[in-house]
Amino acid sequence: MEHTHRPTGWFWLVLAVTVFIGLGQAAEGLAFTVSPTALTFNAVQDGTNPPDQTLSVSRSGTNQTTITTSDNASWLTVSPSTTSMTTKATLTVAVNTSGLTAGTYNATITIKVGKATKTVPVTMTLSSPPSATTATLAWTAVTDPSLSGYNVKVGTASGLYSRTITVGNVTSYTVDSLTNGTTYYFSVTAYNSAGESQPSNEVSKSIY
Repeated sequence: MEHTHRPTGWFWLVLAVTVFIGLGQAAEGLAFTVSPTALTFNAVQDGTNPPDQTLSVSRSGTNQTTITTSDNASWLTVSPSTTSMTTKATLTVAVNTSGLTAGTYNATITIKVGKATKTVPVTMTLSSPPSATTATLAWTAVTDPSLSGYNVKVGTASGLYSRTITVGNVTSYTVDSLTNGTTYYFSVTAYNSAGESQPSNEVSKSIY
């Protein structure tokens, strides 16, 4: 304000006045980002759990705040469920396939920073275990010191062997490259420098 003297007397002249009201530190934005925005897990039924994955949470604030997480599936775990953060935080996401059947599973992770909330969709694909395409055979060793080794006989009809595998002087062998939906018949013979023995008893296995 200022006053002006006039010959006729005093009066007040009010000029524009700007008033600044201090509100303290401005409220920080509650917006935050999560990366990645979705998670995908792949596993095999009755196999090992897939590797854990991480979510990165970022915000531009400078004050410490609380971050909380939750999920809506028993096979899904997010940790930590509650923690403090200033600008960044890392969350670990794990899945447990135990007891689950083959199929696709969907869930949602909810992340809350201050009053702001974001969701992250999670998809887990659980595949059926691969069909066994091998057969493992074991037999009792021959005690003849002249023994050189064994042959494994393989066929798709009883008593008819279309494939002979020389396996050496061992007492077990895994036959591979078998076809799904086929029943195989196996027998073992011993051999030495004089020739080959008669086949052992026959066993069979159906490959599915």
